[in-house]
Amino acid sequence: MQFVDQWGETSYSGYGFKTWLSNNKDVALSISFLYLMFVFYAPRYIPRFMGEAGTEKNKIMQEKVKKVWVVWNLFLSAFAFYGTTRVFPPLIKNFMKYGIHDTFCTFRPEEFYTTEIGTALGLFTMSKLPEFGDTVFLLLLGKKLPFLQFFHHTSMFLFVWFAYEQGSSIFITAAAYNYFVHTIMYFYFALAEAGLKNVVKPFGIYITALQITQMVGGLFFTGYSVYHNYRKVFDPSAPGCPGTDITVSRTQLLVYIFNFYLFSEMFVKSYILPPPKRAEKPAAGAEKKKSA
Repeated sequence: MQFVDQWGETSYSGYGFKTWLSNNKDVALSISFLYLMFVFYAPRYIPRFMGEAGTEKNKIMQEKVKKVWVVWNLFLSAFAFYGTTRVFPPLIKNFMKYGIHDTFCTFRPEEFYTTEIGTALGLFTMSKLPEFGDTVFLLLLGKKLPFLQFFHHTSMFLFVWFAYEQGSSIFITAAAYNYFVHTIMYFYFALAEAGLKNVVKPFGIYITALQITQMVGGLFFTGYSVYHNYRKVFDPSAPGCPGTDITVSRTQLLVYIFNFYLFSEMFVKSYILPPPKRAEKPAAGAEKKKSA
């Protein structure tokens, strides 16, 4: 991973990337629109490429897609591990050195846009675009997409674009959490698609719980920022949270609220509520009698 650090030192400009994001907000909206169009319209055309479900062509194509998906998940897991090692240690050091309030509420632009941390944060922002690829693989395999799938990807893509461009003291914490969770999550997906689904399936509940924990943490530090920013409005002597603009923290709080609800709903339906009963098929004789 040293080559990424070297690239960051020699070729990456956090301030340049910030300017590009600021000048191209319409690109973010266009990408999101095209992604959602793909989500809703691609399923009707995919059988032409993959073959109809149950056909020999479809089985062969699905096996090929699964192999590519394994590599894709391993790559994203390795990338997330890189980000975790670059962002988490400095974040912990900041907590120990400055405390919670200063870590959450003091924006350090040199740390944010330069150094190894800045490179990892920039790549984190960029990575939300290729993560749309998860949806592509699911659709190619004929999976029905839950609302959570495309809402989560779209909301995170738009938010990180906005937050990185604005500069945010709580963005580092959000990136650290997300990098860590994705390291484990994508490795789990890789093993599942590599033919070890029965082996890793018992750990699925912990992966979902980890995702919910990420949302709970996000609710805490974004709520912390919102609270102190509004407290400053009513009490000018209060310290406030100047490192994150109130519009950024409000937006991030909304993103975490919706994602927390959706992930919690998925957890309850998948692991707590009993599976829905399938309607029993009528006996052959009864069916004939009914049709008669």
